[in-house]
Amino acid sequence: MIILKAFKDLILMKNILSRKLPHSIHVLGGLSHILEGNTFQLKMCVDSWPTFSTAICYRQKQVEGRLEIPDVCSIFSNNQDKLRRLLTDDSLFKWGKNLEFRVESTHHQILKEIASLRGLHLKDIYGRLLTYIHYSPETMSRPPKTFKQPMTSLSECHAELVLKSMCCGTSKEEINLVKTYIKYLPNYCMVDEKGQPVSWVLTDEFNEIRLAYTQPEYRRAGHLRELYFTLIDHMASAGLPIFGCIHEENRACQNAVQSFGMTPCFETSCVLTSDDCITAPPKTGNLPV
Repeated sequence: MIILKAFKDLILMKNILSRKLPHSIHVLGGLSHILEGNTFQLKMCVDSWPTFSTAICYRQKQVEGRLEIPDVCSIFSNNQDKLRRLLTDDSLFKWGKNLEFRVESTHHQILKEIASLRGLHLKDIYGRLLTYIHYSPETMSRPPKTFKQPMTSLSECHAELVLKSMCCGTSKEEINLVKTYIKYLPNYCMVDEKGQPVSWVLTDEFNEIRLAYTQPEYRRAGHLRELYFTLIDHMASAGLPIFGCIHEENRACQNAVQSFGMTPCFETSCVLTSDDCITAPPKTGNLPV
């Protein structure tokens, strides 16, 4: 197990992962964040260097000011044996309750087996997700605006609104995490005449586009499309990868992102370790984007 720290190694790693798209996208997104200042204190681990078959980008629990940020991990691997070896290396990270994995679904079974060995379960957070990537954002053709709402950024006080609108949990940890996304990472929103958000889109520590939403009374006006274009322009100009995960049943969002050039690549699992019994995710409410 090797933790990459030297800037030259991280740059080389970025070049290698860029040639292994789309399967490397979740780890490449985390690496891009590391190179942009690494506010979330991610670490990059490989099975060997400078050649490797497995890379894990992860964060162990930390505190940002008074905000506790939960554990999270993304994986790229084309060798299941070496992946298993890294995931069972206790010097890499500690397995415990509330360790979140965002990985290609082909790795789900290994995670499940290792979690079970440690007396933990895996809970599927959102159900089946599809990863979408934009390979050439510079080719996007921006549509004309059809609304008058001004565009700005979210405030940390909007974190609970974001989670409630997506029918997500609103635990202290979840609210703190979204507050940290808002504080440090690119996000955009439209506001009404009172300055309240009516549509928004955020990014996370892996540079994934997430938590996009429009209030029902403002839908079908092109708000999210304009927010997506603005966010993608910003991220592309900074050299960041453009991708996001969409629920398989969310056809409207799938059609929208495909209309401006994003491509579906593979099924993604977003799973959480738990010492509780596994329960199925709710089928009602807003589907994740």
